[in-house]
Amino acid sequence: GDFYLFGKKAKDVGPYPNKWLILGGGVNLGKETIEEGLRREICEEGNIEIKNIKKIDFGEDFKEKKGVMTHFIFLDFLAEYDSGKEKPGDDIAEIKWVHKEEIKNLDLCEPSIMLLKKLNLV
Repeated sequence: GDFYLFGKKAKDVGPYPNKWLILGGGVNLGKETIEEGLRREICEEGNIEIKNIKKIDFGEDFKEKKGVMTHFIFLDFLAEYDSGKEKPGDDIAEIKWVHKEEIKNLDLCEPSIMLLKKLNLV
């Protein structure tokens, strides 16, 4: 609908500390498909199940992670909520559903901003 799920990284966690972002993460190479990895990461970080997954875009960013310059590649998907009660998990400190009109008020990480601009949400 008109609400999107965002997670906020802890103050000293990851390449985007203390920033709001679109949930996601890595794929376990050779053990799961991209869609399986997406479902797992959303469940680990947000405690929800998703459905109707659609590929929408890709992006990239270069950011330091644990003292090493890292090339991040983002495979972007749009999905719908299926079940579960949102709760922060894994490396997410805070989580919330945000109305599309309020997204612009979040302190977002750059990759999320780039995608949301393409979707005309910021």
